[in-house]
Order: sequence, then C-alpha cells, then structure tokens
Amino acid sequence: MRSFDYYVVRTAQYVQRESTLRSHFVETRLGHAASGLEAMDLTSFMHGGPAKVVSCTLWGVMRRTEVRPSDYESDRYDAALMRHLYPRYRQALTEKRKSIEPLLAPGAEVPEVGSHLGAFLETAQGWGWRPIGLDIGPDTSAFARRQGGTVRQTSLDDYYPVCRPDAIFFWNCFEQLSRPWEAMLRARSMLSPHGLVLLRVPNADFYRRQAQWLRALSYNNLLGFPYLNGYHLPALKRLLTSSGFELVASFATSLLMPPYPDSSAQVRGEWQQTRIDTEHCGAADSPWIEIVGRATSTLNII
Repeated sequence: MRSFDYYVVRTAQYVQRESTLRSHFVETRLGHAASGLEAMDLTSFMHGGPAKVVSCTLWGVMRRTEVRPSDYESDRYDAALMRHLYPRYRQALTEKRKSIEPLLAPGAEVPEVGSHLGAFLETAQGWGWRPIGLDIGPDTSAFARRQGGTVRQTSLDDYYPVCRPDAIFFWNCFEQLSRPWEAMLRARSMLSPHGLVLLRVPNADFYRRQAQWLRALSYNNLLGFPYLNGYHLPALKRLLTSSGFELVASFATSLLMPPYPDSSAQVRGEWQQTRIDTEHCGAADSPWIEIVGRATSTLNII
C-alpha cells in the first residue's frame, strides 16, 4: 500500500493526562485504585502508556506512534474475575441477536479472531452456528475452553481451516492489529464465496470530537486511547473495498461491557445512560462501530 501523510490528533502529554483521568475515574467508582490482575482491561493495557496519536490524511485511520511490540501471549488474567465477568459478556453479545443472527444460516462455520473469554462462541452455538475461537492468550484460551468453547491458541495467519468459513468475526482485537489490511486480505483468501467479515472497532471520529465528554469516553474505554488503531466509517469502507469486500451493514454501538469487577448501582446506572446517549446517533458518530462486509470477486488495491 502507499504511504500517506499524518497529522497529530493528540500529543503524548495529552494522552498521559487522559490516562490519569481514566485511573481517577475508575478509582472513584471502585472505591480504591485498581491494582494487579484486577486492573487488566480497566486501567492496565498493552498499549496504555503515553504515546502520540496521529491520523492519516487520506484514509482517516488513527494510530498510536509507540514502538512497543504487541505481546498478548504474556497477558495474564485472574481466573475468578473471568468467571465473574463472563455472564456479562455473554449477555452483551446475546443482545445483538436481532442484528447478527440473520446474517448466516444454521450450521455456518465461523472463526472468531481474538475470542477472549469465549462468550461469542457460546452465543453463536446457541444460534446454530459452528464457531471456533482463535486467541493467542493462554489464560483467556484456557478459560474459554472450560466454558465449552472450541479454541485454538493461534493467530489468523497460522490458522488453516479444513473447510472455507462462512464468516470471520473480529469482535475484540481488530483495533490492536499492527497490519490490519493484511489481516483483511488473509480473511478474504480463507472465506467461502461471498463469505462475510465482521469488524468491531473504536470510532476515531468519536474520540477526536468528544474530548470533553469524560463519562462517555471512560465507559467506552477510549480515554488515553489504549489501542493501536482507530477508524471512522469512511476508513472502514475503504478498508473493505481495498481488500475485496463490499459493505453489507454498519451498526452504532458502544463498548461491549465495562469490565468493573463489582458493578455497583452507580456504574450500572451511568453505563446504561451512556449507552442510551451514544447508541442512537448512527454508526458514524457512535463510540464504537460494527461493520459487516461481503467478499466480492474483485480486489481494488488503493
């Protein structure tokens, strides 16, 4: 792909201030500072340190400039906390049934890249699909297997299915991929004719425009932008087109679930209000975006 110019969205100092705000926000709702494994995905992130955030002038893709390599194989999670959070993740995905289940017929072969705790694997089985998780994290993979999910501790690059999948889902990890376009090309090469891909990513436009909306940014895990990449809707459409897909649908959404170990009445109330405030504004303006693409017979490399 061609290289393009970038402009600065947030300086490293600004990102550091946001990270401090995030820690304070979480501490006031927990009643104490998150520490140890309790802090994982709450205030502790692989890409949670100060780093400049830039945006491509043509594609609109937002990106951290840090040089720290991703090492998700080393992520550690508390088993008791995973058991505590799992039903909430499962419920969040169950609520998507009306928009997601009609996309595929019963018996569909569906790999999920970054299957995390395995909540989608259980949910998809309930829809009559045949899901398989691909996750490089040892703790999360082992936990998902204990819930009855089929999980391979591998990446998409190293996965070679016996049959071509009907769809590939990226619920939890696409924003952390260092080479997203290559992942899309890999997905397209694996899929059955007219197979689907679903991407779920943080909305770069929401992050850029809502600097003063502290509660919405925090509950959607956007303060300090602890991801490698963020996308807006036009960038996602370009990504689909350039890797051999056409747009099928896009959905406005928010973080699946804020991973507070104890969901107090305050957290539940604020989270529900945040979802109401942000999910009725359309995919272009929501905190997170879900987008569905269908494989086509053409590949338009930009």
